[in-house]
Amino acid sequence: MRGVCFSVHPFQPVQPFADSRQVMIIIVAGNRIFSFAALNRMCKKNYRLIIAMALLAVAYVICFISITGVIPSPLLNLAIPFTLLFSVMVLLIFHQPRTAKSIFILLLLMVTGLCIGYAGAHTGLIFGEYAYGSALGRKIMNTPIVIGLHWFILVYVTHVSVRLIGIARPWIELTAAALMTAIDYLAEPVAMQYDLWQWKDGIIPVQNFVAWFYISFLLQLFLNRVKPVQENQVAIPILVLQILFYAALNML
Repeated sequence: MRGVCFSVHPFQPVQPFADSRQVMIIIVAGNRIFSFAALNRMCKKNYRLIIAMALLAVAYVICFISITGVIPSPLLNLAIPFTLLFSVMVLLIFHQPRTAKSIFILLLLMVTGLCIGYAGAHTGLIFGEYAYGSALGRKIMNTPIVIGLHWFILVYVTHVSVRLIGIARPWIELTAAALMTAIDYLAEPVAMQYDLWQWKDGIIPVQNFVAWFYISFLLQLFLNRVKPVQENQVAIPILVLQILFYAALNML
């Protein structure tokens, strides 16, 4: 018989109900058992998630307003770097597991992304000939520092999202790589319009998308081998925000 019952178990036999720490109330509903402490933790966890999603949405809206000039802002060149940095911070807050190995791999991804950006812009052999603009903020050797964060975010959120929706190997890497390439396809026209980067003669080469797919595939393959991520509740929301952000800019 399914129902709900309450039982009280004092941890100490003296002064029952005198101190909330001495009492545990258990709810039995069907085959599931919950304690008020567990329910409280669940609510707090969801509360943190809701706040994080709201702040992320606000950050992306402010970034959109800033770079499109809907509201003139003297902080134009900080809009995208701040949004990328904030997205990474939120991802790391919700990242599981928080082990030294896991954090090292994530940092390695960021550095790898920066190196890819540097090699791509300086050689012209990987994606084609292009140069970074001013909208991505400060640069090291003509490469924006945040380009590593950009690569990290895309690799991370696509990796987690594809796994969460239940896609199995060998399709995980292919699906995630295709998703990353699709996002880059949305970003390219926007990038030139708002001075994130500029292509030679204003033409986006097919080579760029081919390189994006293969590099994305290799990075996804690496992540699936080392498995640094078990859970992250904000991965899908950030992926959705990225897609909506570039899609909205393309509509202007």
